[in-house]
Amino acid sequence: MKCVLFTSCVLVFYIHTVQNTILSRSLHDVDVRELEITSDVALRYAKVLVKSVMINRKSADQEVTFQVKLPKEAYITSFVIATDNRTIEAVIKEKKKAQEAYDKAKEDNVTAGLVSHQGVRDDLDLDIFEIEVNVAGDTEVEFRLEYEEFLQRRAEKYSQKLFIDLEQVIPSLEVKCSFKEKQKFKYFSYKTPYLKQRVIYEEGVVSKDGYYVNTIDWKPSTTEQEVASVGLEAPFVVEYELELEDNGGMVFMNNDGNFVHLFSVPCDESNVMRKQIVFVIDISGSMSGNPIHQVREAMTIILSQLRSTDYFNIIIFDDISAKWETSFQQANPDNTNAAKLFIQKYVKASGSTNINDALLSAIDLFSRSNSVERYGQIIVFLTDGEPTHGITDTSAIRQNVRDRNYVREECCKSTINTIAFGRNADINFLQLIAYENAGTLTIIKEIESNVADGELISMYNEIANPYYKNLVFSFEVDGAVLPETNITQAHFRQYDCKGELVISGQTRPGEKVLPTVKVVGARDDFTFNNVPTILILDDESEMLTRLAVYQRVKYFLKEAEIALDANEREKANKVALELSLQYGFVTPLTSLIVTDYAPTQTAGNVDYGFESQSYDLQYDKRLPSGHGKADGAHASVRANNSDKLCLPFNVLVTLLVISKCFVTIL
Repeated sequence: MKCVLFTSCVLVFYIHTVQNTILSRSLHDVDVRELEITSDVALRYAKVLVKSVMINRKSADQEVTFQVKLPKEAYITSFVIATDNRTIEAVIKEKKKAQEAYDKAKEDNVTAGLVSHQGVRDDLDLDIFEIEVNVAGDTEVEFRLEYEEFLQRRAEKYSQKLFIDLEQVIPSLEVKCSFKEKQKFKYFSYKTPYLKQRVIYEEGVVSKDGYYVNTIDWKPSTTEQEVASVGLEAPFVVEYELELEDNGGMVFMNNDGNFVHLFSVPCDESNVMRKQIVFVIDISGSMSGNPIHQVREAMTIILSQLRSTDYFNIIIFDDISAKWETSFQQANPDNTNAAKLFIQKYVKASGSTNINDALLSAIDLFSRSNSVERYGQIIVFLTDGEPTHGITDTSAIRQNVRDRNYVREECCKSTINTIAFGRNADINFLQLIAYENAGTLTIIKEIESNVADGELISMYNEIANPYYKNLVFSFEVDGAVLPETNITQAHFRQYDCKGELVISGQTRPGEKVLPTVKVVGARDDFTFNNVPTILILDDESEMLTRLAVYQRVKYFLKEAEIALDANEREKANKVALELSLQYGFVTPLTSLIVTDYAPTQTAGNVDYGFESQSYDLQYDKRLPSGHGKADGAHASVRANNSDKLCLPFNVLVTLLVISKCFVTIL
C-alpha cells in the first residue's frame, strides 16, 4: 500500500515490510488516521506545521519512508516523531558535526535511519529528502514537520501552495490557514482540490491588535474524498493581494532591533518605464520536440504583450548566435509580426550550445543602443543545457559576462533573467548568472503540456513592468544613517511594480529607524521619505525576528555563492551558518539530527562545528554584543514536548539526518 501526502513541503509516505515487499492495497495494514496542515502567515512570513498520525495494525514491524519536498525558498525548522511513551525530536548541527554523529552511531552499533537527497530538476525547483523509520507492530505514531518560508509578491499577488495527493481516504483531514497583514486585503482567494472556482474574500476582518485577518478551515469529509476517486492531485492554493499606497512600502520593526522594509507600490500604467528587452533563445539539438514548440508558442504571446513604447530584439543560438535585427526595434505591430515570423521560421532545434557568445552578444546590444537612463533594460536568457561549444568553463563565462555587463565594477547595463528548461540545464550556473546580474532564475518543467508555455508567460509578466531604477535605501537611527553593513542590501538595479523588494536590517533594541528611498522614475528622480514605520509586538514580533533572520541567511548564502574572493566566501558562509544554527534553519550548511542517545538541543547550547563568533562582527560596531541570540522561544528546534507523545524502543528511529541542497546517504 502506498500513501502519498503532499504539502508545500511535500511528504510522501511509502509503507512497506522490512523485507521491502510492497504491501497490497487491500491489506490496509498501515493507515493514515490523521493529516493536519496548519499554516500561520504574518507579514508574508509563513510557519507551516504538518502533523500526521499513522497506525501499524499489523503485529510485525514495518518501514515507513518519507519523501520530503521543499521549495528552495523554504527551510525545515523541526522534525518530531512521537508515540505513547516516547518522543524523539531533531537537533540542529553543522554538516560536519552531523557526519561525525553518524560515524559515532556506527561505532556504537546504533541502528541508523536513511536520508538521501534526490533532485527532480526537470520537474520543479525543489529539494527532496527521504527519511526511513521502522514502525513497530500495533503502534500508533505521530510525525510532525515544521518549515518556514517567505511569500514573495509576484505578478501582483502573494501565493502559497499546499499540495495534498492522497491514495487513501483519511478519517481526519484538515487544512487550517491564518493570514495577518497590516494592510487591507485587496482580494483574498483560495481554491481547494475539489473546487473549480475560487472562494473569494475581500479586505478581511480587523483584529483587536490592528491586523487584517483572513482564515481558512477546510475539512473534507470521507465522502468527499471518496468522490475524488484516485485522490487529490490539484494543490490547495491561497492567493491574495494587498491595498498598496504610493509611499515606499512599509517598514516593520520590533523592540529587539530587527526590522524589515517591504517595498512595493501600485502599478500606474502612465508611470511604467519604457524598456529595452532582448530574448536569447537556445535552439540547440536538445531543445527538439516539445520544448522548442513551447518556446515558439510562448514567444508568440509575449511579443503580443510588449507595449508599443518598448524596444526589443531576439537572439537565437546553437553553435553560433544570430540576431533578428542588428539593434533594438520598436514594438509596433509591423515589427512584432515580423518577429513572430522569425520565431516560427528559425526557432528550430539543431547543433550544440554556445552560451558565452550568446550572452555577450546580448549585452553588446545595450552598449551600442545609446540607451536612456529612464528605460528598463532586460535580458531574458533561456537554455535547456550546459555550455558545450566555444568557451565551456562556466567560471570563465561568468567572468566574461561581468566584464562586459558591469560599468566601473558596478552592476550592470542590463539585468539578466535566466530560464532553466528541463533536466539537463545547469541550474547552479544559471542561478549565479542571474544573481550576479540583478536578475532572477526561473525553472521550467519538462512536460508534454502547455504548462511550460504558461510559466514562460508568467515569468515575462514578472519583469514586464520596470517602474524604478537605481534604488538606494538608507535608514536613519538616532540622527545618524545606519551603516550599509547593518542591512542586507542598500542598492537595487531595477524594480518591477508587480513585485516587492525586501530589505532586512538590525539596530540596537528599542531604536526607531527612519527609512529613505531614492529612485530614478520614468520621468523624474525623487525620494520616499515618509515610509510608514510600524512597531510589531507580541507573537508577531517573534515572527518578524525570524523573517529578518531568514532574509539575512538568504543574503549571506547568496553572497557566498557569488563571491570571487575565497576569504569573502568563507566569511559569508560563516555568518550564514551561525544564523542557521541559532535559529534552527536547515540550510545548505546545516542538518537536523535525531538520535536516541543525543541530548535535546537547547538554546545557548548550539554545536557550531567551529570557534563561534557573534555575527555582530559582520555588522557595524554600533550593535550591542550578543544581539540575535536565540532565546528560549527561539530554540534551534522547537517542538511540543508533551509527556503523552513518546516512542517505545521497538520503534527504531535512532539516527535521522535532514539536510538541504546536498546529498546525504547514511
